[in-house]
Amino acid sequence: MSWYSANELAGLPGMPGTRQGVKAKANSQGWEAQKRMGCGGGYEYAFAVLPTETQNALLLAKADSAAPTPTSTVIPQAEETRPGQQQLTDAQRKVMTARVAFVREIERMAKMVSQQRAIETLVEHAKAGGLTLYLNERVVLANDRKTDTRTLSERTLKRWISDFKKHGERGLAPKRRAADMSMPDWAGDFLKRYQKPQKPSVEAAFQLLVEQTEPPHPSIHQVRRWLAKLSPEARERGRLGAHESKSLKAFVRRTSKELWPNDIWVADGHTFDAEVINPETGQAFRPEVTLIIDWATRRIVGFALNLAESTLATLDALRYSVSRAGMFGTFYVDNGSGFANDTIREVVDRLGGQMKHSLPYNSQARGVIERAHKTILVKLAKTMDSYIGADMDKEAATKAHKLSRRDIKQGLKPAQLPTFQEFYDRLNEALDSYNFRPHRGLPKVRDLDTGTLRHQSPMEAWKSAEAEGFEALTAPADVVASLMRPQLVRKTHRGEVRVNSGIYFLQALVDFHGEEVRVGWDYRDVGQVGVFTLEGEMIGEAILDGNATPAMPVAEVQKGRDKRQKGQISRLTQKAKVVTGQDVEIRTITPTTRHTDAQQVERGRAHLKQLEAQGTPFQLPHNKVDRWRLWNKLDAQLMSGEDVPQKAREWHAHYRDNKDLKAIADAMEADGRPPVRNPWAK
Repeated sequence: MSWYSANELAGLPGMPGTRQGVKAKANSQGWEAQKRMGCGGGYEYAFAVLPTETQNALLLAKADSAAPTPTSTVIPQAEETRPGQQQLTDAQRKVMTARVAFVREIERMAKMVSQQRAIETLVEHAKAGGLTLYLNERVVLANDRKTDTRTLSERTLKRWISDFKKHGERGLAPKRRAADMSMPDWAGDFLKRYQKPQKPSVEAAFQLLVEQTEPPHPSIHQVRRWLAKLSPEARERGRLGAHESKSLKAFVRRTSKELWPNDIWVADGHTFDAEVINPETGQAFRPEVTLIIDWATRRIVGFALNLAESTLATLDALRYSVSRAGMFGTFYVDNGSGFANDTIREVVDRLGGQMKHSLPYNSQARGVIERAHKTILVKLAKTMDSYIGADMDKEAATKAHKLSRRDIKQGLKPAQLPTFQEFYDRLNEALDSYNFRPHRGLPKVRDLDTGTLRHQSPMEAWKSAEAEGFEALTAPADVVASLMRPQLVRKTHRGEVRVNSGIYFLQALVDFHGEEVRVGWDYRDVGQVGVFTLEGEMIGEAILDGNATPAMPVAEVQKGRDKRQKGQISRLTQKAKVVTGQDVEIRTITPTTRHTDAQQVERGRAHLKQLEAQGTPFQLPHNKVDRWRLWNKLDAQLMSGEDVPQKAREWHAHYRDNKDLKAIADAMEADGRPPVRNPWAK
């Protein structure tokens, strides 16, 4: 069907919602129309002149309602579109301009002679080659023919003049055959076999069309040409799901220019693409990393680690973030089970913020956190031997998997898998590096060291906002402390409770001897754990090795050792006198220190570092954060009495009062203290 009435078009994409609106639009744009056949009268409009989005809607509607076995194939001929109904191409515009030149020349000549005489004179000069160079160059172009042997004729010039008077210069533009966008009768059956989630190829769908429908059939080339005319959205309908199809549609680019820090926090969980050792079981596992990012500054304000995206992981990340960066305004998350639950809503309400959920299958709306996953977590995972991402070499991944499982089975620490503490330390370093690295989503500033323009880092954006008057709202300490931490159920024993290979003591637990309690622990600070009843009532904070004391005072132990040593020496002296018949003197000789292999390796490394320090001149890093780290390293070496090159000593003393050093130190303190070493994560 190539013609549609106003009633059929009303309400379609790109069309007004009423029949009168369609007619008004058709009249204003000069659509090609014809009288309807049968009762009712009225007009119907050609398919070729309709907007592209309306054509796509008609094609899709016809594909859904197409009969399974068409008996004939009728391919309508393409309609020629008038120049006034479409945008002109460059070729049409050149031809139109050339014809306008001849019309204007006739108008100038007609001021002195009649128009007929002017036309005849122009034709004669064209045949004799007497036209001006300007007009002579435009004869072939104005004729719009493939051959260059054509010249001007009286009839052609009169037609151009007539079209110019009726339609203006656009009436001189040549007509072009529009692409045939009508839907062949076989298209419906083909699309039913082609638009499937299995994504069959054109050849496979065409073969099914030939086998399962009655002839006549199109050729494979006809099918390909017709598919090329469809828009990507119309062509891929049914082959892509709701999430993937969004990549073909228009999108809204969200900006953060009007946001202040802590206005919007975006959170999401990501299963780490490398394996680490589980601190509880000693087995290999992939931890779930929950990141929270501030939309305005792109700063990672907090994170949490867990076995999976869960409520506890979200609460832990919120508690850590609020204690470091202050209160938030909006908590923007997806509809995952770790976020869409009453527990998280209650905590957000207590903190005075609001929670917003993105639409299903719309991860693009939270692209700011999705990008951070790739920039930080995926990049970190690829630096580990235990990486098992989709782009990991299969053979190498299989080998690493076998070796690590063999070592775990034998009770050894796999060389391919980092411990939980090692992973935690490296994650902190990656997050710290990200927060101090220029970010493309932030404004540009002039670098003080190089003088070039570069993007701000997240921490620079945060400090810049503070300089403009932003001040983070501090969360009440009791509210932060009451937020839930990852909890485990454990049985008490005489005031002690065991968690993650650590023994914690609390005097109040003596009254709960033999009972089960809930222990809230934090892998960032293993010095103490919170102990709660099974009903959630807090008992107190248990201290790591809180009841551990030396078996005896050190002085008493040493006194016993000295006495035992003297007695043994006395007995040896008496025995030697009996054997030799003479007095024997026993002396202690300090043996030559024998180093173990590990000690020798460490001594070799230290000697190598010393040689490198002697042979390598002292160089300053270009990055201000790296200079801050170098200064702290030198400061620690000087405090411990190590040998430091003279140039390094001079720079250390000179850089002590530099404003950059103080600024970076303040920023690092604002970003949190270094992680506490975790003794139970072996």
